[in-house]
Amino acid sequence: MKRVVSTLKNSMLLLFLCTAGCSSPDSSSGGSANASVPAVPYCSTISTHSSPITITGNATYQYRTNGNGAVAAAKPIRHAEVRVTNSSGTIIQCGETDSSGAFSLSLPSDGSTALVSVTSRSDNNFVKAYILNNPTQNLFHSISKSVTLNSSQNIGTLNASATDSLEGGAFNILDKILDTNSYLRTQTANCQGSFANCTPFTVAPLVYTYWAKGVNPGQYFGLAALSFFLPDRNHLYILGGVNGDVDNSDTDHFDDTIIVHEYGHYLENVYSKTDSPGGPHNADNILDPRLAWSEAWANFLQAVVTGNPVYRDTFGTPLGTNGVYINENLETRNGSSADVPTEAAEGNFREFSITRVLVDLEDNTPGETTPFTDNVNISFAEFWTLFSATTGGFADTSQNFRSVGLLYTLQSALAGGSTWTAVLNAEQQLAARTNYANTLSNGTSCPTTILAESVPGASPLKGPGRQPEDGSFVNSNQFKSNDFYQITHGGGSLTINMSYTTTGGNAADLDIYLYQNAYTYGSTTAGNILGLSEDTISNAASSGSEAITISSLPSGTYMLNVRYDTTLGIKSAANYSLTINSQSVCPD
Repeated sequence: MKRVVSTLKNSMLLLFLCTAGCSSPDSSSGGSANASVPAVPYCSTISTHSSPITITGNATYQYRTNGNGAVAAAKPIRHAEVRVTNSSGTIIQCGETDSSGAFSLSLPSDGSTALVSVTSRSDNNFVKAYILNNPTQNLFHSISKSVTLNSSQNIGTLNASATDSLEGGAFNILDKILDTNSYLRTQTANCQGSFANCTPFTVAPLVYTYWAKGVNPGQYFGLAALSFFLPDRNHLYILGGVNGDVDNSDTDHFDDTIIVHEYGHYLENVYSKTDSPGGPHNADNILDPRLAWSEAWANFLQAVVTGNPVYRDTFGTPLGTNGVYINENLETRNGSSADVPTEAAEGNFREFSITRVLVDLEDNTPGETTPFTDNVNISFAEFWTLFSATTGGFADTSQNFRSVGLLYTLQSALAGGSTWTAVLNAEQQLAARTNYANTLSNGTSCPTTILAESVPGASPLKGPGRQPEDGSFVNSNQFKSNDFYQITHGGGSLTINMSYTTTGGNAADLDIYLYQNAYTYGSTTAGNILGLSEDTISNAASSGSEAITISSLPSGTYMLNVRYDTTLGIKSAANYSLTINSQSVCPD
């Protein structure tokens, strides 16, 4: 079970589960995923009282080291909501903890008993996030202490435990989201001085995050145990265990890398734009470049926010059976070659390869070691500009099929940008869109060669996507056995013709597919594909042709996929030529 990543543990394993983190669950599915009770309003109104007393205290939470190790020393609960209620449950004061976890509240001196509660919510200039129990009840987690309102006093420390009720899990999630906001604020504060289209980050919009002790949020959608992000709802779901168990099951509430990774998908949805189809993603595989990019972004974010390039996913605790699913160094290759590209442009299709490039660009490490002996270091502001700018960045609505190839293309045109060449070369990455979402221009006939190849290291004993070419889409090498072209159509009829000739003695079989802009590779469902041509040629044939005709197609940008069908095996290379509405077109 090595390296399965997505936007549902959006984004890692299953290595990584997801952006939308295996495939995004359909938000129309029923069950407890359908919110029925709204979250109670945030406590923000500061009340005044005559002859008040002052109640002070501190709030802390405990966590497990390295995700599933020993319980560590408590950390402050920073910038979180404080609610004070009377015996009837009525709010009599509101407040927030400060950067050290301390709080100070003005309350009436009436001798009554009040309950001081620190909740797993923040809605302020530092962070906006609610950590709630489930999408049906929308209840916050809290730690509380009773106090008699007869004199000013310090009520001591309220602590959220990493055991028993495990409220420390909720507060750790909140704290990691705060860390991410703090990092982005600091790194982009003066970015406009270097990059004209950079907008400094302030605080991300409010995000609902669902977590509960011993609960797999995948159950709301009929999924296996995982953490994930739902783009259509803008909600995060963090794995709290399975069937009430936290000591032997997979949990993510103390796996900081996973929390920040999933929050990264949320930020991508809010500040940038993603074209990722979501779905399972094994980081050893050749992936859809849109998915590889989105997952690599989230991997990169967790590395820079935590200050540690190691992606770690744990299970269990010392009180049961515990271990590690993933412990991957996303900068040094961790001694593994399974995900290392060997051909030019192959790295554009590999999640970990892209991650390593981004981490290396940002790490500010002098005298770097193999493979990155480049000494190239950029400011995060440069990356943020490319990621979030509405002009010249990924948030530009005129862009389509966002992948790392587009990022590099935009970076090469960025005023004030650095030179990334040495880092890209180390990971066999191409600063162009030649191998994915290339454009076509009118011209004379210009045959293009294609030859199917199984993904590197393919074996029948390996999982989907790492098995030899067999005619299936899941095992089709999107880097070698497929060509992808974006087509901008002005509206009206569209006819695409492909003719091809086998270059050797064994007949190749090529097919063509025209996908919608937001497509899932290999899916022929309505709303995903507009047309296809899959005529099979005989083994004796030396040439073939395919055609797609659509009588009326709305204006827009679409994806044309030329695919080498290996149902009958990998045969000879083939040269193909394309025409669109009778006009010969050539790859740019």
